[in-house]
Amino acid sequence: MLCKTAAPIVRSALPVLLVFAFVAGLPGCRESMPHSATWWGGTITRTHPKPAEGGYYTDWDPYAATIELQPVEDVNPVNTQHILVATVRDKEGRPLPNRRVEWIITDGVGAIVEVDASGWRESRGHKEDNRFAITHTNNGPHTLTRGNDDPRDDIVLGEGQTWCVITSPVEGTSHVIAYAPGIYNWDKHKVFAKKHWFDVAWRFPAPATNPVCTPHEMITQVARHSDGAALGGYEVTYRLVGGPPAVFCNGQQAVCVRTDAQGLGRVVLQQTAPAEGVNEIEITVVRPGNERCCIPAQVIAVGRTTKTWVGPRIAIAKQAPPSAVVGERFRYTITVSNPAQVPAPQVCVYDFLPPGIQYQSSTPAAHVNGQTLTWSVGTLEGGGSRTMTVDVAATRSGRFTNCADVRAAYGLAARATAETCVTQPQLALTKTAPPEALQCELIPHSVVVTNTGTAPARNVRFFDKLPEGMVWQERYTGVESDLGTLNPGESRRLCFYVKAQRTGTFTNTATVTAEGGLSAQATATTVVRNPALVITKVGPARRFVGKDITYTITLANRGDGEARNTYLCDRLPPTAQFVKASEGATVTDGTVVWSLGTLAPGASRSVEVTLRSTQVGELTNVARATAYCADATGQAVTQVVGIPAILLECTDHPDPIAVGQTTVYTVTVTNQGSAPGTNIVIAAELPPQQDLVSTDGPTRATVEGKTLTFAAVESLPPQASAVYRITAKGTAPGDVRFKVALTSDQMATPAMETESTNIYGE
Repeated sequence: MLCKTAAPIVRSALPVLLVFAFVAGLPGCRESMPHSATWWGGTITRTHPKPAEGGYYTDWDPYAATIELQPVEDVNPVNTQHILVATVRDKEGRPLPNRRVEWIITDGVGAIVEVDASGWRESRGHKEDNRFAITHTNNGPHTLTRGNDDPRDDIVLGEGQTWCVITSPVEGTSHVIAYAPGIYNWDKHKVFAKKHWFDVAWRFPAPATNPVCTPHEMITQVARHSDGAALGGYEVTYRLVGGPPAVFCNGQQAVCVRTDAQGLGRVVLQQTAPAEGVNEIEITVVRPGNERCCIPAQVIAVGRTTKTWVGPRIAIAKQAPPSAVVGERFRYTITVSNPAQVPAPQVCVYDFLPPGIQYQSSTPAAHVNGQTLTWSVGTLEGGGSRTMTVDVAATRSGRFTNCADVRAAYGLAARATAETCVTQPQLALTKTAPPEALQCELIPHSVVVTNTGTAPARNVRFFDKLPEGMVWQERYTGVESDLGTLNPGESRRLCFYVKAQRTGTFTNTATVTAEGGLSAQATATTVVRNPALVITKVGPARRFVGKDITYTITLANRGDGEARNTYLCDRLPPTAQFVKASEGATVTDGTVVWSLGTLAPGASRSVEVTLRSTQVGELTNVARATAYCADATGQAVTQVVGIPAILLECTDHPDPIAVGQTTVYTVTVTNQGSAPGTNIVIAAELPPQQDLVSTDGPTRATVEGKTLTFAAVESLPPQASAVYRITAKGTAPGDVRFKVALTSDQMATPAMETESTNIYGE
C-alpha cells in the first residue's frame, strides 16, 4: 500500500491510466493525493477531480467520508468579506489533508474573491471564475488574517480544512455549494450554505460589569453599512438565556424594542434579587417586513453579550511598630478595603485599645468611648480603601496586642491585630558651632546623638530647624536625618554646613526624637558679621583734551566684619593714558592696582590716579575693590572737550593792477584747534576804488553796496579749512585796503584782516 508519498510524475497518457487503475484497485493512502498526479512548483494546472475511466466508477478515496461547512447560513453587511471554512473528515470524524474541495455560487448575488491557494503543486487552489473555485484541505494548522493588526478577526485553520472568501456589493442572497469529489457517497459529498447580504451594520452592547441590584442600560446600534446613516424601526429582541434572576424593563425575561431615529434600541436590565453571577443575553436584530411590497421580515444579526453582577467584599489590615518605648508617641495604621468591584455599604470600623495604651489622637477623628474607637465609613467604593491612623503612647512596658474590626452590610465582617513591645530608652544631644563667622563663609555644625538609656531607641530622627536668615545647601531652612535605631550607649555624629543670608546673632537649636515620645535638644550660637566695601571716586567733571585728570578714590569698610586681602583696581579707559598714581600702586596691562591689606570695620583708605585723555568725549573711569567676602565698584565721569582756534588769512593776486584790471582776494579760514568751530561768518568790504566782479566760497554771498557777507558755515572740524574767493576790478588809481571780518560762536569779538592793493593809471 502506498502511504505518505506523492503520486509519481507521469508524462504520457498510458502510464497515467495504468497508475490510476493501479491506485483505484488499492485501498488508498490517507496522506497523499489519491485522484491525480501533482507537480511541485510551476504554473497552476487545471486537473480533473476524479481518476480516468474505470477508476472514476470506484470508491477511489475510501478515507473521505463527509464534508462540513461553516457557517451554513449567515448575514453580512454588503461590501464586506465572508469566509467559509470547509472540513473533510474520514469515517472516524478525523480531518483529512490534501482533499479537493470545489466552491460553486449557483445563483443570486455575490462573487468569489479569494480561495485557499496554499501549497506548492500546480494543482493547488485557484479561482476558475467569480462563481467557481478549487482548493485543497491543509496538511497542518494555519492562521488566516485579514491583513490588519487586529488579531480578534483572525481565523485559525486546522488539518483537513480549507477556505473560500465571498462578497457582494448589493443586497441579496448568495447560494454556495462546497463539493468534495473524493467522497463516494453522493448524499454526503456536498453541503449548501446561504449568505444573506444587507446594507445594514450593527453593534451589540459590549459585556459589562455592574454592582448587584443596580439597573443597567443596554444599547444596540443599527445603521446603513454603506453610509453610516441611522436605521430606525428595526426590531431588537433581548432575551435572557442564563444567569441569576433578572428581568428587562417590561418585567419579563425577553423584550422587543424598535430602534429610534438614531438607530438605537435601548432596554434596561434589573435584578429581581441581589445575587452575584453572569447573565447571558441573546440579541436578535430583525429588519421589519413590508407587506405592501411583499418583503418578509428578515433576521439581520444574532449575537450575545453578558452582564456580570458583582457584590462587595470587606477586608481589614492593621499595622503597628514592632517596638516602642514608654511615653513615646507611636501610631497604629488601620486600612479597611473593598477588594470587590462594587460598593460595600454601611461600613463601620472598631479599634479596641488594650490597657496600658493611652489614646492621643486619630485621623480621621474617631468616636471615643473609653478604650474603644469607632469610625463610620459609610459606603466603601469597589476597589477602594480607607485608612485610619491612631496615635497612642504606652504608660508602661510590656507586650501589647491591639485588635481592630470592620463590619458592613450583607453580614460582612473581618478582624486584624497588631503587636507592639514597649521598652525604655533615653536620648542625649550635643551641638557645636563656631562663635563667629563671616556671612560669605560656610558655617560648620557638629552634633552627637547618644542613647543613654537601657533599651534600643528606634526610629531616631534628627531635625535642626535653622533660625530665620540661615539656610542649608543654599535653600533648605532645616536639616533632617533618619538615624534608624540606636542601641544602648551607641552614638551617631552628624556634620553639616549652613550659610547665613544676613548678619546678626544666630542661636540654633537642634532636636532629636525617637519612638515613645523621646526627645532631646541642644543649642549653639554664632555671631555672623559682614564686611561692606564702598567706593567713592571724585574727579573733575570737565577737562580739555590732552590735559591731566586726577581722580581721588576712597575705599571704606562700612560693615561690621574685617575686609581681609583687600585690593583696589582702577581700569584705565581705552581713550586715556596713565600719568601717575599714589604710593603703592602697580600698573599692569592698563590697570592700576593697590594692595590695601585688611580694612577694619569703619576704616577707609584714599588713593589717587592721574590720567590724560587723548580723545574728545565722555571719559568713564571705573574702580573695583575686592576682599574676602566683599567687593564694590565706583566710577567717575569726566567730559573731555576740545578748543577751537580759527586762523583768518587774506591774499590778493595779482598786485599791482592797472585801472580796469581785476584782482582775486583769497580768504582762507583754518580751524587749528581741537574742537569744531560753529556758525563761521565771513564779511568783506571793498575800497571805493574797486567794484565787485564775482564771489566764490562754501556758502552764498549777499552784497549791499561795497559790503558783501557770506552765509554762515555751520561747523568747521578741527584741522579743516574753508576758502573764499572775491574778484574785484580797479576803477581808480590808489593804494587801497581790502578788509575782511570773521565771526563764530566761539569768538567774543570778530577777527579782522586787511590786504593792500596798488591800483595805477595807464
